[in-house]
Amino acid sequence: METILHLPVAVASYLLDIAHGLWAGAHLFMSWNNLLAVFGGVTIGCFFGALPGLSITLAVALVMPFSYGMEPLTGLTLLSAVYVGAIYGGSISAILFNTPGTPAAACTTVDGYALTQKGMAGKALQMANVSSMVGDLTSTCLVILLFPLLAKVTIYFKSPEYFALICFAITIVGSVAGRSIVLGIIAGIMGFLLSTIGMDPVEGSGRFDFGSIELLSGVGFVPLLIGLFAIPEFVRQYRRSRMATGPITLADGGATVANDRLTKREFFESLPHMLRGGVIGLALGVIPGLGATPAAFVSYEQAKRRSKKAHLFGKGSLEGIAASESGNNGVNGATLAPLLTLGIPGDVVTAIMLGALLVFNLQPGPMFFALHADLVYGLFVALLVCDIALRLVGLVFIRIGRYVTRVPTGYVFPMIFVLCVLGAYASNNHLFDIATMLIFGVVGVIFARVGLPVVPFVIAFILGPMLEKGLRRSLAASGGDISVLFSSPISLIFYALTLIAIVSIVRSRWQAVRRDRSSESTPSSTVKDALDE
Repeated sequence: METILHLPVAVASYLLDIAHGLWAGAHLFMSWNNLLAVFGGVTIGCFFGALPGLSITLAVALVMPFSYGMEPLTGLTLLSAVYVGAIYGGSISAILFNTPGTPAAACTTVDGYALTQKGMAGKALQMANVSSMVGDLTSTCLVILLFPLLAKVTIYFKSPEYFALICFAITIVGSVAGRSIVLGIIAGIMGFLLSTIGMDPVEGSGRFDFGSIELLSGVGFVPLLIGLFAIPEFVRQYRRSRMATGPITLADGGATVANDRLTKREFFESLPHMLRGGVIGLALGVIPGLGATPAAFVSYEQAKRRSKKAHLFGKGSLEGIAASESGNNGVNGATLAPLLTLGIPGDVVTAIMLGALLVFNLQPGPMFFALHADLVYGLFVALLVCDIALRLVGLVFIRIGRYVTRVPTGYVFPMIFVLCVLGAYASNNHLFDIATMLIFGVVGVIFARVGLPVVPFVIAFILGPMLEKGLRRSLAASGGDISVLFSSPISLIFYALTLIAIVSIVRSRWQAVRRDRSSESTPSSTVKDALDE
């Protein structure tokens, strides 16, 4: 009873400490240098994110040397702003050209480009912008509230827990497999097999590299992504141009932007998906190694499962864009939690930020929050301001990008192809990556011809190394005892969630088949009744 009475006092004290920390952080942040770092960083990030192949990692890596002469908060703010802007910027090329500017925007191409073809590019871009802001804002606010507690959770994640977590994440393959689960599984298996090329994660020896030095580091993700998404679209546009009598545009020539503004009704219909995406981004971003791409797909799958307009997903759904963009942007603030509390980078970008912290003579870890609380809260305030800057800078990019669909594809796609080649080369400064892009362009064309879905292939390629590491390291630590995978309560929770997700996917598929059968049988019965009359 006494503990219950003390609970409200403890919660109030906890919230007051956070409010005091935010006030001190705001006082530390408010300077023209920091504001310039926010708006300049978001603009640079949007530019890099919008160009296919110029990755988020490249953007942050190029900006990082300029941050060394700044104050620690200003430098970290600049890097964080570039990160936030690049995550959103990837949606611009994904929506306009079916070519995700960043891997995190791969899910946005599913519905974004379909809306562009319907002449609603501006509406899709506006939804991506506002959902990115809402998702990032939701995640950042939750990180601020839960930051002291998040470190305690991540401490318990070891290899068995990672394996169980990835098993749960892989269940999204079944939900984005298209109309055929079998074809989705085949594509997923191919993605897993491809992810095994390169250096063995446990033994450190090369495998399946065919004696090629270039393949020792594995297949490059950036050229693979560009090839799978961009090249098939170039082929499709070429076929359209051969069949058309005049110049065509990205919006099929006859589309206009008259009714191309996002309405309040559409915003509020998608708001629950945005908020849920921010929470999902937080949950996956706080766990090192997952990142924005799985968060986007998980958020998309959850939105499709709960939407009243699930039949529009994949054909041009604003709710699908809202879910994927809020999910991948929700990771932004969450990735800082394991970096600052444990010294563990949540992804490649935060690994670069770890180097920046060390240059500033700041050692992240369990004592970092206690020693540099003002800096941490100042960085949280910077992230909140980044959300405002993302909305304002994003509107400028929308005004420029929405009219690109009116330009004939004969001018647009050759320029985009050149940027794709440059982006593939810039990922590692190696000509081999250009060849990789072209090879997977052919693979993407074959996938489209035989009906194999690309999304499960990409998901399996991303999550494959994480699954293998979790499994092999767990077995190596236990001497081959497989029971170690089920020895943790956290692992059991994720296995239970995996089973629930599988049952839910199979059930939804079965219901879809029954609806298709009933819709096919209805016309025949109607004709029969008419003949009887």
